[in-house]
Amino acid sequence: MPWLTLIGRTRDVEEVRTRALRGACVSLVGVSNVGKTALMRRLSETRDTRGTFVYMDCNTMPERTTRAFWLTIWHALAERLASAPPIITTLLESPDATTFALHFERGLVHALETLPRPLVLLLDDFDEAFQTLEPQVFLNLRAFKDRYRDALTYVTATHREFARMPMSREQGEFVELCAPHVHYLRLMTHDDTREFCTRYAAREGITFSDADVAFVHANAGGHPGLTLAVCCVLGRETGAPTRNVHQDRVIHQVVQPRLARDPNVRIECEKIWRDLDEEERHALYDLARADAVPSLHAKHIVRESDAGYVIFAPLFADFVRRQRLTQQPHARGVYVDVDAGVAYVEGRRVEDLTDLEYRLLTFLYGRLDRVCDKYSIVENVWGQQFIDEVDDARIEKLVSRLRAKIEPDPSKPRYLISVRGRGYKLVA
Repeated sequence: MPWLTLIGRTRDVEEVRTRALRGACVSLVGVSNVGKTALMRRLSETRDTRGTFVYMDCNTMPERTTRAFWLTIWHALAERLASAPPIITTLLESPDATTFALHFERGLVHALETLPRPLVLLLDDFDEAFQTLEPQVFLNLRAFKDRYRDALTYVTATHREFARMPMSREQGEFVELCAPHVHYLRLMTHDDTREFCTRYAAREGITFSDADVAFVHANAGGHPGLTLAVCCVLGRETGAPTRNVHQDRVIHQVVQPRLARDPNVRIECEKIWRDLDEEERHALYDLARADAVPSLHAKHIVRESDAGYVIFAPLFADFVRRQRLTQQPHARGVYVDVDAGVAYVEGRRVEDLTDLEYRLLTFLYGRLDRVCDKYSIVENVWGQQFIDEVDDARIEKLVSRLRAKIEPDPSKPRYLISVRGRGYKLVA
């Protein structure tokens, strides 16, 4: 989805381009599917007399060896050269690493003499290559940069900052080049999400209202991969017809509990989770510690709110709660495993929930930390046909029964909170 993940990236593209054209090495950092590859490819599409951007996908390397790395770079360079020296055969026939490096540099010099400078090597998906390539590769990269100075530079794209990866002395020599210029990719704004939804709806032949856009942004938090996943689930319900506000509301209430079970939502959350290290993950278990892990702020995984630190998207926050329950069986808070149809409070399984109690709990859990009015509770727990039959007293009795099963002290609710004049909400 390159055309979608580039939405809202104009500023990022220009900032990285400007730094690279000045000869600075740039470390581009962002969690999975936030748009790093789309940005790097956009840079490589630029035809600018002020410099040449050459894209290399490190995932296309047939193996994690020195030869495979340099050959992959040369193939990328050769595509930009009108006439390239027959270096591939020479490289493949090189008897040792020293001869190989000499032949590669001969090709690099040809590229520097032929193409507009600076020559910017865009090393995409560089995480695994950084961790597995032989130390000499990094000394060579550093030596090339020192030798050709502003005529040659690198832009790397990784999920984690180099500073949060184990590194050798040789790797450190290379990282010194990028350390002054780390660029973190931002998440999409509400306006970016609107453009994303508009393009997606046009492609799929469906309609998204303003309320739909707000629903998508509220759940995905501006992460392109999660935004696409939510659009897919929501789009299956909205279809093409234009709807009124009431219909939108009903659709959102139907879709909300489905999101946590959607496989694409889970995949996106798992990718983000894998991109974080242990310190970052543990800080997400206890958000009071988030301030001590600045990388979470830099990568926009957490943000400050009036209530303290919050995770950028409710869908990912729910995923983190699931991980916390798995890793920390006695973790505090409410967790509903919608697949298994069971609920936990402070790591303890809640037994004997009736059908109505479970429906109320899952509805509130799907709208965690948001106030749900009595109308929406009746509609989602009993059904729309009971709107005129279920009164306030009946709702209050159901809430009271549920509190008796999930609250440590039902007389002083900690999780299922009454909001005077507005309704109820479930808090983590």
